[in-house]
Amino acid sequence: MITADYIALAALVVSVLLGVGVGFGRGLKFFTSGIFGVIISIFVCYLIFGFVLDWDVVGNLLGDFNNWLREQGSVGTFFADIYIDRVVLAVVLFIIVQIVRIIVVKIVKGIVEINNVVFKVINRILGAAFFVAVAMAVLLIVFQIVAWIGGDTAANFAANLDGSAFRLDDLFVNNPLNAIFATNG
Repeated sequence: MITADYIALAALVVSVLLGVGVGFGRGLKFFTSGIFGVIISIFVCYLIFGFVLDWDVVGNLLGDFNNWLREQGSVGTFFADIYIDRVVLAVVLFIIVQIVRIIVVKIVKGIVEINNVVFKVINRILGAAFFVAVAMAVLLIVFQIVAWIGGDTAANFAANLDGSAFRLDDLFVNNPLNAIFATNG
């Protein structure tokens, strides 16, 4: 085992203990409110924007909105030319995602925090799994940032992970976030 393995193992133990101590309901509320919630909503909007844009109903509404803008004169044409319709779609999508996120979190938190022995155990187990998932997400984000930095920094980082018992070297090279943030060209 290399030093990175010991750090990963310590992070795993701390995550499990935090998850058991805090529980799923309070952990979910913490990680989905405030700036974390806004970041999650922006990321979800980023992932689904193209999918929503391809819907015929949305495309027709945006086309009608663009045509209406062009009928308003030169200012409307300017806004139509800079695709203000897509900006409006992104804002509306963000508001919808925010509302859905808040409702879902309140419902899930209310269910897992029922004052019952069975639900208390489920809350603690789910809390441990959730905190491990958050720690894994942070690890993947750190790996992605190091990959974006590139050059000697990424090469040295990869060399330090070489021979990891937990295969952190393979995870660094095959980071799933690479597929999400890949550019076409």
